[in-house]
Amino acid sequence: MQIKFSLQWRGEGHPAVEIEEQLFILLQAIRANGSLAEAARVNRMSYRHAWGLLGRQATLFGSPLALLERGRGAALTALGEKLLEEKRHVDDEAMAHLERWAAGINGTISGLVTTINKPVLRIHASHGLAIGQLIELLCKDKRFTTEFQTQGSLDNLKSLNDKRCQVAGFHIPLQLVHRSLAPRYRYWISPQRHLLMLVATREQGLMVRRGNPRKIKRLADLTKRSVRFINRQRNSGTRTILDQLLLQDKVPASRINGYSNEEFTHLAVAAMVASGAADAGFGIRAAAAQFDLDFIPFLHEAYILAIDNGLEPFILKTLEQALRSRSLRRKINRLPGYHAINAGKYYTFNQLFEQAME
Repeated sequence: MQIKFSLQWRGEGHPAVEIEEQLFILLQAIRANGSLAEAARVNRMSYRHAWGLLGRQATLFGSPLALLERGRGAALTALGEKLLEEKRHVDDEAMAHLERWAAGINGTISGLVTTINKPVLRIHASHGLAIGQLIELLCKDKRFTTEFQTQGSLDNLKSLNDKRCQVAGFHIPLQLVHRSLAPRYRYWISPQRHLLMLVATREQGLMVRRGNPRKIKRLADLTKRSVRFINRQRNSGTRTILDQLLLQDKVPASRINGYSNEEFTHLAVAAMVASGAADAGFGIRAAAAQFDLDFIPFLHEAYILAIDNGLEPFILKTLEQALRSRSLRRKINRLPGYHAINAGKYYTFNQLFEQAME
């Protein structure tokens, strides 16, 4: 079991009244779309529910959070804007501390409940849907404990070198920019100390709202004034690839509205686009499909596990068998844009970076 903390906003009173999380989502969508009806639609709630939510919370605060005018749409009041601003500030500041506390507590608990003879498999991996399927399968094996942490590709490889994990998940493009990116990964990967195993290949590209209302077809279109972009965090594999694609196409990142706005997973980026808070994001096809977004493919990439060659042999064998199992491959192949035909196959560094994989 993993302990997680969450924040709950409550208004003091008798009794105390909860400030619903849906309110912040709705306010963000009203700001993005300028319409209560559209904000309700993109968040899959009825107009009546959205209206009632605004009304209840306005009563709680004693002042409206949004102005609704027939024929003129909707706009946040100063109070609504301030509430969103403070929510973002609290999430950025407080949640970072809570996550660190939770990680410390979970580490302590894990050490207390894990028996001395039960090995621990620590995996630090880039966000992806296939790796989630693998972790779920590994956690069912009671011979060892699997601990999983999500972060950027380069950060994972650094963790592997620092002995903070035995397996690091990262992804690399199979064409176009792979040669220019190779040195960044080669720095952390040693043929003498690490094994490289394929999880799957997948598609990366631009995610836009259904119908592509901003007519985005290429990276240069992201520099249009009307386009709002949502990015991945620095050191993530996706951000690294996108930065290289922009350099290749001579598109200045400084001209992209929202390039400094970051999310930490493909699904979070897709959710921002689906909510109307952004017009485009760069990520995997499977995330776009999950949020019913249009997808503009740019490249195929390989999701790779770099494995410490000192890993317990029976755990390494279990990892191989899991990736080569028909059941896991079927699950991965059902994910849009994913292919697991060679899952569990070993590659050398040169095979990965100097020639296309089969």
